[in-house]
Amino acid sequence: MFFASITSFAFIATLASATAIPGAIKSPAECVSGTETIANSTSIDGVLFTQGQCQLDSSILSSRNAKSESSLTERNIDLCGAPCTTYCNGGTGGPNPNDCSALASAIQNNGGFTVSPGTAIYYTLGSCQAYIINNDNQDIYYCSDEGDFAGVINYLAFNCQASTPGGPYLGGSCHFYDNTGIGWVQVQTA
Repeated sequence: MFFASITSFAFIATLASATAIPGAIKSPAECVSGTETIANSTSIDGVLFTQGQCQLDSSILSSRNAKSESSLTERNIDLCGAPCTTYCNGGTGGPNPNDCSALASAIQNNGGFTVSPGTAIYYTLGSCQAYIINNDNQDIYYCSDEGDFAGVINYLAFNCQASTPGGPYLGGSCHFYDNTGIGWVQVQTA
């Protein structure tokens, strides 16, 4: 397991090239019909905050990468502190980075969570929607803190927006160990 500070995360993310990624998830509509579950819906400063999850359509998962079948033993993958590589999605009209920052603040003290294979957990606040996708064949465990999920959300929101040099962009994704066969975090317009 790698332990990384937000400084090393920013360094790793800065080294990554900002390129467009095909197969980006556009909305919870990419969920298999009938699998979407809203876990939490509340108001934060008058703006609707929603947390949900769903099983993803297999075409979304296979469009990124084939799953690795090299493991002989079922295990959880702990991605807390894991490096991820940033890719910005080409286009205009990305989420308001301030909405994403408020979303990150709302979840950063939630501890860790488990994402089942083929599942997306997503959060929406204002114009910002953030996903974590498990594309592996086993559970992944991730942390919500500023060094992990909340920090990745903030980084993507402020560095993959319409006004970013090299853009315009409409959000982005961060691939764990630069391998979409494991999973990724994605930030986009809600």
